[in-house]
Amino acid sequence: MKRSFVYLAVVTLAALAVVFFIAPDDRPSSDLTADALLLPGLAEQVNDVNRIEIVKAGNNTVATLQKGEHQWGVDQMGGYRADWSKVQALLAALAQARVVEPKTDKPEYYSRLGVEDVTAEDAGGVLVNFGNDIEMTGVLVGNAAQGRQGQYVRLHDMPGSSLVDREFDVPVETIDWADSRIIDVDSSEVAEVEIFHPSSERVLVMRISADQTDFDLADLPADREIKSSWAVNSLGSVMTLLDMEDVRPDDSVDWTDAIKLRLLKFSGVEILADLVQQEDHYFLRLKASHPAAAVVSEDSDVSADQQQIDDQAAKDVANEVEKINLKVNGWAYFIPQNKFEAMAKKPEDLLKPLETP
Repeated sequence: MKRSFVYLAVVTLAALAVVFFIAPDDRPSSDLTADALLLPGLAEQVNDVNRIEIVKAGNNTVATLQKGEHQWGVDQMGGYRADWSKVQALLAALAQARVVEPKTDKPEYYSRLGVEDVTAEDAGGVLVNFGNDIEMTGVLVGNAAQGRQGQYVRLHDMPGSSLVDREFDVPVETIDWADSRIIDVDSSEVAEVEIFHPSSERVLVMRISADQTDFDLADLPADREIKSSWAVNSLGSVMTLLDMEDVRPDDSVDWTDAIKLRLLKFSGVEILADLVQQEDHYFLRLKASHPAAAVVSEDSDVSADQQQIDDQAAKDVANEVEKINLKVNGWAYFIPQNKFEAMAKKPEDLLKPLETP
């Protein structure tokens, strides 16, 4: 009897010890169950989502993303095109997220997981509100789990938090939600680059075919030499991986004294650029055209197959021009100073200095 009593006491103390050593923030909420979808039904309704709000600490709205007729836009950037890959990835992650483990429903422990309300100035998480004109749903995205896969989340205005089986990419800078790539023209596609300055200075580099390694500098003075092949060839890359720092409507910029740049691709696509510096900002606007596409061959010796190839090439050029203009028309881009300077070269920038007598 005494032995039984001692055994029962030991078991009881052990059970109490287990309860005592379970950290309060690890006590699960009863509202979420393991392996359940965080947002049941979202996968079937995700195409109805037409608005996403990203809110960070201090209740500061980072970005309001709106679904338009052809694309998503960022309200804080005048409705400029949003980065669809990030919008798509976020919605997919929300729709597919499954609960790994229910976590605390105690507000005093939310900050440990980064799922406290974003009204707090030092909130560690980000609030993602999404939905449509009728209903919005909020998810607080907290800290990434340490030593295991997943991220802590909490449904807005709900007590239960949980660890889910994936991590979310939720940038907290407005520019990171925009499609920041203005244009990308590989130098191998470039036939000519021409720059006109308001001072009447002009630069023209060209090559006859894509097989020609180096560009030629036109109108090279007889008594001068180019600084280097690299200096001349670099003009072929002025629109390679060209990213913006910000954007605004183009009618908000004075283009009166703009530097003009013309880039011609071997395909026949022509890209026209205006460049201006105003205070510490460097602005660019673009327009694409295809002047060569308007020329129709009347050569009766052209075969039907060749004519078909030519027609398809003309159609491809027209499609590329339309795609570029759909994106850039009406916008003034803030670009980095080094990119601006690369596109605003003068003849002297490409020539060796004159020797002093």
